[in-house]
Amino acid sequence: MNEFQYRLSQNQKTEIAQNLIDILHRDADIFDSTVTFICNWMRTGPDGKRKAFFDVWDIVLKNYLPATRPILFRTCGRISKNGKIASFTGRLECARRISESSGFLIICDTKETLEYEERFYKLGSYKHTFYPLVNVLIKARDSGGSGFSESFLDEFIGEDEYIMRINLGYSCSFKWVKNV
Repeated sequence: MNEFQYRLSQNQKTEIAQNLIDILHRDADIFDSTVTFICNWMRTGPDGKRKAFFDVWDIVLKNYLPATRPILFRTCGRISKNGKIASFTGRLECARRISESSGFLIICDTKETLEYEERFYKLGSYKHTFYPLVNVLIKARDSGGSGFSESFLDEFIGEDEYIMRINLGYSCSFKWVKNV
């Protein structure tokens, strides 16, 4: 069986996570290793995503407090367990298209979710944050690509992807109903 195995050392995980944070907080350049990580994350289906991916996102989500507060959507065949790191989108239409109007829709109002995050949690222990991956792709596009191909950026910027932990206590879930 030829299954994709994405592996990273602890140092690589920490370096990529810090670069992801610095890209949006300090306008840092995007490292080649971060480009590879993002491309692999976005091109790998849910069954292929392994520990290396989630370890990086865990570091990012514990240490990144976003400046914006969008409403985020996730579509899934079944509701996953609390705390699972997953992709969300900022566009309801994108969630509908991905779901083919079946399964469940999770909606999270990040303004409510993050209202007390900075006050009650310290850097390194944030619990309810998200990471606007789409902003990295937009920054890359606006600066000439930063190692991403033009076709990759064209394909994935429209997905408006955010990375977030599923937290059913701070979100609403609905079942899609197909219009006949």
